[in-house]
Amino acid sequence: MAIRDLTKSERQHAAIAEARKLADSGAYHDYTDIEYVLRFDQGLSDVSALLDSQAMHRDLNRRCADAREKQVVFAA
Repeated sequence: MAIRDLTKSERQHAAIAEARKLADSGAYHDYTDIEYVLRFDQGLSDVSALLDSQAMHRDLNRRCADAREKQVVFAA
């Protein structure tokens, strides 16, 4: 079942989990990149509302930075 087919509460939990997974991958610069992927690649049109908090944005940005930093360390 796709995230977009869940109830609003379920969508929010699933969107947060997927956003964190994407952030931890190191493939994205910040939360805006992740929102783009969730909106356009995964069809979650209300992702901005589901992830709309400064705390969530900070968490995703931190996860993105930490994951990219780990990639640099392992590449060296």
